[in-house]
Amino acid sequence: MKKSTIWFLAALMALTLICLLYIQIMYMESMIRMRDDQFSEGVRRSLYAVSSLLEQDETKYYLEEDVAEVEAASIYSQYGGTPRLGGMRYTFTTHSGLVGDVTVRADPDKIYNLQREDGSLAQSYNTMREELKGQYLYQKGLIDDVIINIMNKAADRPIEERADSAAVRTYLKQELENNGLALPFEFAVVNRNGHAFYKTGGFGSDDMSSLDNTLFVQPLFRNDPRQSKNYLRVYFPSKDKYILSSVKFLIPSFVFTFILIIVFIYTIVLSFRQKKLTEMKNDFINNMTHEFKTPISTISLAAQMLNDNSVRKSPAMLQHISTVINDETKRLRFQVEKVLQMSMFD
Repeated sequence: MKKSTIWFLAALMALTLICLLYIQIMYMESMIRMRDDQFSEGVRRSLYAVSSLLEQDETKYYLEEDVAEVEAASIYSQYGGTPRLGGMRYTFTTHSGLVGDVTVRADPDKIYNLQREDGSLAQSYNTMREELKGQYLYQKGLIDDVIINIMNKAADRPIEERADSAAVRTYLKQELENNGLALPFEFAVVNRNGHAFYKTGGFGSDDMSSLDNTLFVQPLFRNDPRQSKNYLRVYFPSKDKYILSSVKFLIPSFVFTFILIIVFIYTIVLSFRQKKLTEMKNDFINNMTHEFKTPISTISLAAQMLNDNSVRKSPAMLQHISTVINDETKRLRFQVEKVLQMSMFD
């Protein structure tokens, strides 16, 4: 095989392997980038859900402050109660004859007069509609009061009470698992200036510049005034390991590719070595052909002189011819040994 042919095949195989390796690397980068995007999107969904759950908890907190008023109004409307003097205690009597008291934590003046007279069980449709409308308007007004209360007082509560650390941890773990992200995390609740109200032990210092690649931030209580904004910061120490684990199936592909590259390089080196050995053998054969011709010709000439009767053979001539034949024979033996030695090479 010509050297130019070997070079052409080597270049073609090298180009093929480079393209194959490039495609694998690009595919791996695409997988990592896609996995990172999925991870970030799942974390953002989880943090948004945590923020919503905390807001719901706060709403429940303020609603529960007035739940006694709602229950008292409902019981009072159902059984017919008579308010006692003194303001906030009501006595009601059930149809079975039981008598009970209920305490209302609201101003009695705000409660609509829901007492109804004991009379016939049959009531007109209009009367029922008016009563239901009154109950609806009353409860709607109560809810409006609660909402105004939330808007006025919520931002004044300490963030440690509004977003309890245990609740935040529980919600985070729950929502992350719901999004398929069951991995360790660290978190902190900070204000707009970055001051941490509380944080987990592994969260690190206030300087988060070293965690930019793994840090996620979610505003808490989004309707708070700007100067009272608080944020939930979360980062994942094992994020990189988690993302790289998604491309582990590509490792055998890279291993086989590198094995193929090594075999290719070895084959090319072996081909050039074989080519060089072939050239050396050809040169050696050409050289040996010349080396064999000379002693053979000399021995042949000496034999002709010995066989030629027309040539007078003195003892000195015979001695000279004998010496020449002996020297050329040694030379031939030496060349034969070189040939045998060369035949031992691969």
